[in-house]
Amino acid sequence: MTQKELYVAKMEAQLTAWREKLDAMKARIEEAEIQGRLEYHKQIEASQHQHEIACRHLDELKQAGEEAWTQLKAGAETAWKALAAEANRD
Repeated sequence: MTQKELYVAKMEAQLTAWREKLDAMKARIEEAEIQGRLEYHKQIEASQHQHEIACRHLDELKQAGEEAWTQLKAGAETAWKALAAEANRD
């Protein structure tokens, strides 16, 4: 496996884990008090936005050639860090 393929596989696994966490957060909304629901909605929206950004970066990495993907990696790393921060706020 190339470095790019390993990196893409790692990103896909992390996105799957974060998607599962988002789904769990959505399920907990149903159990939350009315006052707490607003906060959960805000967290979910922020996390969902970061997830979408990370997905776009992953798509760009998948489309990039072997040489260009390293340049795109920096942007993807920034998106991952933001998504991880959102995911860890829970």
